[in-house]
Amino acid sequence: MCEVTPTADLDLPADLTAARRAREFVRARWCPDHGGEVLETTLLVVSELAVNAVEHGAPPVRASLDCRDGVVHLEVSDGSPRQPRHLQPGPRAESGRGVGLVASVCSAWGVRVEDHGKTVWCDVPARVPA
Repeated sequence: MCEVTPTADLDLPADLTAARRAREFVRARWCPDHGGEVLETTLLVVSELAVNAVEHGAPPVRASLDCRDGVVHLEVSDGSPRQPRHLQPGPRAESGRGVGLVASVCSAWGVRVEDHGKTVWCDVPARVPA
């Protein structure tokens, strides 16, 4: 069973250091039962969510991590109600792949619109401890 605090939250800066801070946050609270490969996927996903919140959302930006049996549940909130868009970028496009990436590696994802913005959430599949 995982020995970390089940849910942890962090206020992120509303600048591009948010991705680095979000990765540090995940590493510091990682549940070792979920394994290294799941950690790498989770770091990629939390980076995408943090960058999207900063680039397309509004302050305040906040990340949440919850290690559960079978999944790592991530949430990134920001102060904008603007919904993420699933784009179809061309092969030479330098951006526009974040939502597609999250959708492809997560077992579920979605958006909750709230009074003061939105929360993008996702579940990264984790191996179940033996």
